[in-house]
Amino acid sequence: MSQTSDELSTADLVKLAEPSVVRIETNSGVGTGFVVGADGYILTNFHVVEGTTAGRTASNIRVTLSDGSVAAATVAGTDSRTDLAVLKIERTGLKALKFADLDNVLIGQDVVAIGYALDLQQGEGPSYSVTRGIVSQKNRVINEGAQAQIYGAVQTDAAINHGNSGGPLLNMYGEVVGINTALAPDGTGGTASGIGFAVGSDVARAVYEQILTSSRVNRGFLGIGTFETLRPAKARELNIPESQGGLLVGNVTASGPVGTAGLKAGDVIIRLGNTEIASENDLMVALIKNSAGQTVTLEYYRDGKKASIQVTLGTP
Repeated sequence: MSQTSDELSTADLVKLAEPSVVRIETNSGVGTGFVVGADGYILTNFHVVEGTTAGRTASNIRVTLSDGSVAAATVAGTDSRTDLAVLKIERTGLKALKFADLDNVLIGQDVVAIGYALDLQQGEGPSYSVTRGIVSQKNRVINEGAQAQIYGAVQTDAAINHGNSGGPLLNMYGEVVGINTALAPDGTGGTASGIGFAVGSDVARAVYEQILTSSRVNRGFLGIGTFETLRPAKARELNIPESQGGLLVGNVTASGPVGTAGLKAGDVIIRLGNTEIASENDLMVALIKNSAGQTVTLEYYRDGKKASIQVTLGTP
């Protein structure tokens, strides 16, 4: 369903999405997932299917579909760096949800979260919960430790609780804007009210496609310490067109892939391979699509002039 279609009511949206939302149970707990492939592929958070041994998936994963049937799931692939996992069940003819293009998602746009919050009723009947809110912001960072800083995340005030993890955050066209993943800490050991985060649809789609192709994500590495989205005032200061967009490089590891290729602090990255770079989200997607060991063209601005270098991507 494209955004040229009329927006759905919340009730119609739930009716559309319900066949695709699933309950996921392991010996570690319960979470949510949703169908992304009609032939039995399901997307969820990695932490939903993580076993008792950190970094490894649970040995017994059960998926309850909307009609109440239960299927054993195998793990098609995981990516702990984005906290995502793709499961496979032996079913066909399932209804898959489509991903939104985050460029078309607007701040303030209405969204709906569907998931098994707190696992109310323990899966008996249609026990999912539905909450509604807005897209509070895009291009947030979900901090889940050194190994999982997830860029390009969507912030929402739609109520998200334990058990929602892995479920879809949907726009009113029935497209997946993000995968509900985390609650913001409030600084006192609790969680902030009305501040939840979802892995953005662009990153989720890229991870899913890589896992479907090769069962893993062999992302590239640039060797950039810090970076930030180029804002109009800074673009004017650097003599770069305000409409250009890009990522301003804070510091570069001299011995890293882009350091040895000649990129410097203060340069503004505008393209990596075939992907235009206007935000952290774009860079994360580009590094997922371009594998470690691959040589790609990196375009950038320096001193107001456009240039390019060839970079052989490293391993994170």
